[in-house]
Amino acid sequence: MRWLVEPSEARMVEAWLKKEGDERTGECPDLFLRFDIPFVQPEAYGLELREMLVAMVAESQEEVSLGRVAPGQSGAEAFFSACEALQRHYESVCEVLAVVLVPGQVAEVKAWRQWLQKALAHLRSPKVRVVVLDDVRVRVLEPLAQAEPERVKTMVADLDMPGAMEEVARGAAGMDPAGGRYRELLVRLGAAAGRGELHQVTRLGEEAVALAAGQGWSALVVAARWAMGAALLVASKPTEALEHYRKAEAVAVDAEARGEAQGAELRLKSRMAMGAVLVTRQEWAEAAVLYEETAPMARKLADARLELECWRMASFCRESIQEVDKAWESSEQAWSVGLALEPEARASSTLPYVAEARVRLGRAREGDAAARRLEAEAESLLGNDWRPDTQAAGGQAA
Repeated sequence: MRWLVEPSEARMVEAWLKKEGDERTGECPDLFLRFDIPFVQPEAYGLELREMLVAMVAESQEEVSLGRVAPGQSGAEAFFSACEALQRHYESVCEVLAVVLVPGQVAEVKAWRQWLQKALAHLRSPKVRVVVLDDVRVRVLEPLAQAEPERVKTMVADLDMPGAMEEVARGAAGMDPAGGRYRELLVRLGAAAGRGELHQVTRLGEEAVALAAGQGWSALVVAARWAMGAALLVASKPTEALEHYRKAEAVAVDAEARGEAQGAELRLKSRMAMGAVLVTRQEWAEAAVLYEETAPMARKLADARLELECWRMASFCRESIQEVDKAWESSEQAWSVGLALEPEARASSTLPYVAEARVRLGRAREGDAAARRLEAEAESLLGNDWRPDTQAAGGQAA
């Protein structure tokens, strides 16, 4: 079964599959087993699935024989053969074994589609079936569904998540009048944003702001401003979005002055949002100043990741207007912050983009010899494969 889902529906579908995979909460007569192994190496994927199945059986402490991998047997064939053996073992308590394949990562979409099509040849038992999710907007498995119309059944989830969330929010309003009403307004705002109804976004957002302000909830006033700003930015209304983020910062400044613990953090995040809008508008000089002035705020809050990001973006903005020396100074600040990060935090940070900018700026300032030295520094700290392979503001794929 190919299940077409909206991004907003995916988590609900996953939650249902998880519930059905638990013998204590499942309601269907079928047995659901979920496999989230990343699809990175097509030739190894089937055997990796089988290994995970073997581990599941071992954990259950049931005496189940899954058979052995026969010589010359493909990974997919070995996996589905083991699935058939498992289904036969539990035939008295479940009608069908549903194998849910939801890879945590798909390295190459075409290869994933091809693997599924080849795997169909090894699905010999009608009591072993496969469930996969497909984004309803992209439909990457459409060619497979068209090529195998008898063996691939397509279902559309059509869960109306915005409507469901609004219903839940309305129910919450009855239990906690002010807080419930605020939650309802934010949920309805999100649904309106999804439909592109900007006038509704503004009306609902301003009502949420007024309600939160009346209750003295500074953080929720800021959250409502952020929600309106994000919706307007997605709708290509950066000027209006920027105004909401500026108002959010003003509320955060007042909260900080009153000694509210969250004030400083709310201000920092509001300014990061403002910076993103300025970058979207390519107002490089103003954005650079904002990031440079925000970096000390992040340092004061001991938020090294955001401090690094401030200096990285300041460098990117300065470089965008050919202010190479100032860009270099900011990249050096970012590099210093990155050096102080714990290895685990460094691995998931944007430091590779900083390294790439240093090489680029070093070459512009001092030539190829300087660039080679900076490349060696990056390799020493980040490893041989340090160059980022995706693009980001301030970083270009090499």
